[in-house]
Amino acid sequence: MPRKIRELKAQITREGFVYLPKRGKGSHECWQHSLLKKTLTISGKDGDDVPRYLEKQLAQLLAELDNLREDQ
Repeated sequence: MPRKIRELKAQITREGFVYLPKRGKGSHECWQHSLLKKTLTISGKDGDDVPRYLEKQLAQLLAELDNLREDQ
């Protein structure tokens, strides 16, 4: 069973991402990490399933974040 948007938000909050208010329309939310210049856009309500493309984007961002943390 795929995980829910609320679970994804909880994970990225633990990783250090912050919500950017007033950036996104409707059900879209923008999240950014202080070490990364890229923004993660999450669309959907908290009870919706996470799309596969969003899981892939998050995996790429977390890999970049791990690389940056290792370099420091």
